[in-house]
Order: sequence, then structure tokens, then C-alpha cells
Amino acid sequence: MTYLQKIFNLCLFLLTMGLSAEAQSTMGQPRQYFLQLRTGEIVYANKVQIKSPIFKSDYFLLDDSLQYGIELVDTYQSNQGYFTRIAPGSSTDAFAKRISEGPRISKFYSSRNYYNYGYGAYGYGMGMPGHSRRRIYYFSKDHGPLYEYNYNNLQQALADNASSMAILKQYRRNKIIYTGMSIAGAGVLAYGAISSANSSQNGYSSISPAVYGGAALIATPFVIQLFQKDKLTQAMEVYNYELRDTSR
Repeated sequence: MTYLQKIFNLCLFLLTMGLSAEAQSTMGQPRQYFLQLRTGEIVYANKVQIKSPIFKSDYFLLDDSLQYGIELVDTYQSNQGYFTRIAPGSSTDAFAKRISEGPRISKFYSSRNYYNYGYGAYGYGMGMPGHSRRRIYYFSKDHGPLYEYNYNNLQQALADNASSMAILKQYRRNKIIYTGMSIAGAGVLAYGAISSANSSQNGYSSISPAVYGGAALIATPFVIQLFQKDKLTQAMEVYNYELRDTSR
């Protein structure tokens, strides 16, 4: 055996040993990502991707080999987070991402596109076409189905916790107060605008103080809510915290 053959055989041996060690290491690693199919079957993987080919339907690709249609999946975990289905369909918009996980109540969100087709005021004329993307929030209780994240749904879900219900009552009371302030502010602002228009017709170019007062009334609820924690979130967090505290 020549010297070059010995070197070649040694390199081949080291390469074989390296590939074998890598395969054993990969096999020993727990697969942290998964798909849960709508049939209930769970498929684990080291990598979960969503592929969007131009002329084909979107699909999940697991470990660069297995493919599953999006319409077959109920929940999935990838390096982007945990997602669960909120609506039928074969697009990623049918899933919501979990943003907070609690012992009983978890919060999710999805993003939706809203299109403006160019209608003008009151549906007449042509405006500027475009679209916007908005977040829609959801919650689930005890790993159950998703519900829209609003007062009525949370009131039913948190009804067995007195502290959370007290916060929701405060949210409802503040909502009524803020709505009243906004309506009153709009009325004062309209009165100020009319007064300013009448004064300009009489030769005076002054803005009525009512304009500033109405604008302040309208802006006050927004400023208050900007610096206060959302009461709905607070009610949910108290629900989870008290459950965790009593289970110790």
C-alpha cells in the first residue's frame, strides 16, 4: 500500500466516523418542533418551515423532507413560536400566534389585511386605493378554542374569579365615562367651529375657545389609556396569578 493510499484511507475513515457521530448526535437530540394534524396525530421535527411556491398551495416542510398541506394542520410549533388555528383555510392567516402563556388563560394574535378599494366619502366617488394590516387578539382558556379578546368574552371566561371581575367592572365603567367625554367633546368642538365660522363672517378671524376645549375633551381618554395598563390584560393576568398563587 503506497503512502498516498494510506492517507486516502485515513481521511475516508475520519470522514465516516464524523458522519456517524453527527448522525448519532442528531438522533439523540429531542425534536423541539412539531405539527399537530387535524386528525390528532403529532409529527415532531428539528425544523419546521412554511413554503409558499408561486404556482402551488402553501405547505409545511419538516426537516427539509416531509411536506404537509396547511389545511391539514391544527397547531404547530416552530422557531417563530407556537401557533393554533382560528379559522378554516390553507393560508398562514388561518393561524394565531401565542404571545403570552398562562396556567389557564393564554393570549394570541393574528394579522389581517384590510383593503380600501378606492371609494370616497359615503361610498361615492373615487379615493386612493390601498390596504392596511391590523392585529386581532384572541385568548384561550384551559387550552380550549380561541375567542376574540373583548370584554364580553372575558367576562364569561373569568366569571369564577372575583378580582378579575372587579377589574372588568372598572373597565366597563371607564369605557362609559370615556365614551361620554368623547361625545361631549365632539359637541363642544362643533359648537366652537360654528362660532369661529360666524365670527369670521362678521369680520373677525378668531378661533373660539370651545374648539380647544372640545379637542381637549376628545383627547383626554386617549391620553389616560396611553399611560394606564389595559384593564382586560390586567384582569387576565390577575386570574392567572391568583391561580398560580393558590396552587403553591
